[in-house]
Amino acid sequence: MKKYIVLLIIAFLPSLAMASSQQLYEQVILNDAKMAKGSADKLLLSIDNSSIEQIKSQFGQLILAWKKVEAAYILGDMDDYYIDTPRYLDIFHGGNEDIRLQLDRIVNSDDDLSYALYKHSHKTVNALEYLLYNHDLTKPRVKAMAKIMIRSIVDYLTDILKTYQQLQSKFTKNQKRASAWILNVLVDGTYKLKEWRIADVAGLSYKYKGKPDNRRAEYYLSGNSVAAILAILNTHKRLIDSPNHHDFGDVARAHNANSEIDRAISALNESIIYVQQIQDQELASNKAKKLYESSNRLMRAYYISLMEKLGFMGKILEADGD
Repeated sequence: MKKYIVLLIIAFLPSLAMASSQQLYEQVILNDAKMAKGSADKLLLSIDNSSIEQIKSQFGQLILAWKKVEAAYILGDMDDYYIDTPRYLDIFHGGNEDIRLQLDRIVNSDDDLSYALYKHSHKTVNALEYLLYNHDLTKPRVKAMAKIMIRSIVDYLTDILKTYQQLQSKFTKNQKRASAWILNVLVDGTYKLKEWRIADVAGLSYKYKGKPDNRRAEYYLSGNSVAAILAILNTHKRLIDSPNHHDFGDVARAHNANSEIDRAISALNESIIYVQQIQDQELASNKAKKLYESSNRLMRAYYISLMEKLGFMGKILEADGD
């Protein structure tokens, strides 16, 4: 399957106001990074001190915290070094390897874990989900593997947080560039939401047309797929329609894009309502169709209406991958 990378280029230079205020950067970008790191820290502590049920619950909290960071991830735009960092944390729809078979072999082998878990994919949230839900955490080797995975997640989230803190002025000082970063993450994230997280599962995508399968859901094993979608949508809400800070929606209105941003907010609100009415097992049912349609309207509002009105030029590049 082809995956698509959305690039936004400033086509002309209108006098754009701040894409978001310092408050938005602190309340969304920085705060979510802090919360995700804190959630990973708690999960690491819980491995030795909590029941399996509590560990799984804390894992769910980590997933939701990470989805918020991922949904507003502009760090790769701010510094090219961090473009690939999300793939070291989460490999949903990335690559063609089956880490489940690899992890099974590692669990059943006597190889030194520092050597056996050498791949980035072995230490992602996806690998951790499989380990927690398909292996016995009371076994010392399985627990040791879980700790290695979580420590890796903690390290990457710590690096993300520190770098966001260091680059804050880079965001606030360049108004036009910051606007492009925000709109880019909205467009790119919405495409992945509607196609990967909804259409592929519901059998509405070109590749899986008429073949719904809940096992394609992002966090099928732990049952966190719907909650992850809601976390993503709520992050978009805080980026474009927050009552607590100056946001991208305010920028759009300041540049006469009232109808365009209203269209986006309407589609976003509809998507939030629809996802709140769906259970994980219903992502592969007809119930998901309305959610897909509203998320498709949301992407069109971002990609076509807002980009054109605000003077951005969009370019979708094909790249190999799943």
